[in-house]
Amino acid sequence: MSKFNNEYVKGVLRTEGTRFVNEDGQEIILHGYGTANWMNVEGFMIGEPPVARDMFKYILFPGEGKDHNPTRWSTRRTVDLTIRELCGPKYLETFWDRWEENHLQEADIALMAELGYNCVRLVLNANALLYEEEGITFNEKCFKRLSNALDWCEKHKIYAILDMHGVVGGNNGATGDSLFCEFPSVFLDDESTERQIILWEEIVRRFHDRWIIAGYDLINEPVSSPIQHKYIPLLDQYYAECIERLRKIDPVHIMFIEPSKFARDPGFLTHPFDPDYNNWAISIHLYGASPEIKDLYPWLLKREEFNVPLWLGECGNNPDANGIFYEICAHYGIAYTPWAWKTADNGKFPVGSVGAPLPKDWDKICNFLTTGARPSYKESQRIMDEYIENLKLEHCTVNRDNARISAKHPSCTISGVGYDMWDEDGSRHYGTWELSNYLDFRLEDHTKLVWATDKRLPYPKFAWYDDPNELRYDPLTDLALELAENEFANYTVREVTKDCALTIEGIGEGEAEVLCNGATIGTIKWEKGDILNPAKSSVMTIAPTEEAVVKIRVIRGTITVKKLIFEM
Repeated sequence: MSKFNNEYVKGVLRTEGTRFVNEDGQEIILHGYGTANWMNVEGFMIGEPPVARDMFKYILFPGEGKDHNPTRWSTRRTVDLTIRELCGPKYLETFWDRWEENHLQEADIALMAELGYNCVRLVLNANALLYEEEGITFNEKCFKRLSNALDWCEKHKIYAILDMHGVVGGNNGATGDSLFCEFPSVFLDDESTERQIILWEEIVRRFHDRWIIAGYDLINEPVSSPIQHKYIPLLDQYYAECIERLRKIDPVHIMFIEPSKFARDPGFLTHPFDPDYNNWAISIHLYGASPEIKDLYPWLLKREEFNVPLWLGECGNNPDANGIFYEICAHYGIAYTPWAWKTADNGKFPVGSVGAPLPKDWDKICNFLTTGARPSYKESQRIMDEYIENLKLEHCTVNRDNARISAKHPSCTISGVGYDMWDEDGSRHYGTWELSNYLDFRLEDHTKLVWATDKRLPYPKFAWYDDPNELRYDPLTDLALELAENEFANYTVREVTKDCALTIEGIGEGEAEVLCNGATIGTIKWEKGDILNPAKSSVMTIAPTEEAVVKIRVIRGTITVKKLIFEM
């Protein structure tokens, strides 16, 4: 078994230095998905109509100007109001129950396990679990759904991280929130703060004995926009009080701490957050990361400073880049849960695994949200009934390629510059090249990366204007790895369940030996040619194995590797 395998989902998870380990002390690389839009919806992922809005200003300065305000289909609170307007208050009484029942079912958790995941970030919303009214009244139906989800996770061996994505009063005022307004009200009035911590206490009181819970993500992307940054000290106070009170109930499970500014501010982390138990981890959100170590640098420093693990609570890029980046993460024991598991299948959020089809008359709802032309109650109810039915996995499109390629399971292609950062023994792999490369990619490795595309070469940019003719470059397709005599590179694929054919593309004037897990499986003999029309090695075979490390080692001359193709 490998540390990616869900066979390692065994007993209560804990931190041990910078690693996550199970009850037997075995390291496990937590990887899975976040269940966006289950209890906490975000409009752009559930069919929000296009609006004239400056998204950048909306995210950074919510509430400032009418074109920056959330639409009527952007958060759980605004969707709630819209359903009342469209379908009537009686329909609303059962709407969220039906939505949540269909959005996340045992079939979803079973599919996660089938795709090789061992972790899920269960996205919660305070307004779903705690009624917005005087006194403390919990929504027992919602708690039951959470309990059911934990049962499924136990059955299918998927660790669950409970993520308070929308807190009482609101955490940041952006789309993934339960906002009253554009400010983090959870910190600004005593009642909201107290109600939120009471809710956490109730969750922990009910579920603290469930071993399948990996830990508690105490608040999502708090105090994020610049107009909120003055409240960052209040976030620190919230963590201190919340952890102190929860530890009286649960001394065992991990506390996950998200820093301020969309979980992207390492400067927030100035002290240990669980000093009495030292069982906490740093949760960061990192979208579009380059598949190299440099984007992790500030977080690796914090990891070393506090001797705690890292978790990419939200992340995502294209699958080819993900596969290389997640390999780097795994080397450092970093967990990752891309965003998001299930979204509307409207082409706006393509990195998810599951797409739910929108109703055929969804344009009528969009017209109401933008122009005010309202369908009848009966028609609106019919459309929403169809939407709720479509949320079931049986009606959805499953993008298995995203999961497979991101996990580097064949069939897949790995770019020549997507080599492993280390040798089989875990030692750091370095080359001898000192002259950089055209895209400043993986400079810390000192490997020679050469131009491998017909795009024009990049040139220095001028700081005072943007060139409208500037090209977009991708190092995974625009560069190739050049290896000289006695140099080598490794490439890892996993879950080779049957004989897998390996083809290597590139050019060169030389010869290289190709090994898999230490045994020779073939050779490369190329003559100098055109890298835009690369030669192909003879097809080699990788036998079934849980983890295959392919090494290309140059015997003589020079070999330039453009890509490795694994076909199973």
